[in-house]
Amino acid sequence: MAIAEHMDVDKIAFTGSTEVGRVIQQASGRSNLKNVSLELGGKSPNIVFADSDIDEAVNMSHFAVFFNQGQVCCAGTRCFVEESIYDEFVKRSIERAKNRVVGNPFDLKTEQGPQVMNIR
Repeated sequence: MAIAEHMDVDKIAFTGSTEVGRVIQQASGRSNLKNVSLELGGKSPNIVFADSDIDEAVNMSHFAVFFNQGQVCCAGTRCFVEESIYDEFVKRSIERAKNRVVGNPFDLKTEQGPQVMNIR
């Protein structure tokens, strides 16, 4: 039985594919018509051109993908970078990721707090 069909579950919040969202909605209807919040969508690209400020493009690309721990349907999970700056963008992006501050969400220095994970 899917979690959405359990009668003791009152609400489901899901961010992901439209296909899985449809399954969750249908399972909810077969049970107790629980509240369902769905954030469904495709992949949202960032496009970086050669005349961009590379440091700003790296920072904004990281913000786009990591905002709210990446748990939004419009997270910028794809990045298209013009070939002439690709290697430099990747190098700087790797350094930015290595320096990302993960920790206590109440600490103002923290950039990323708790992560919701689906463990089976």
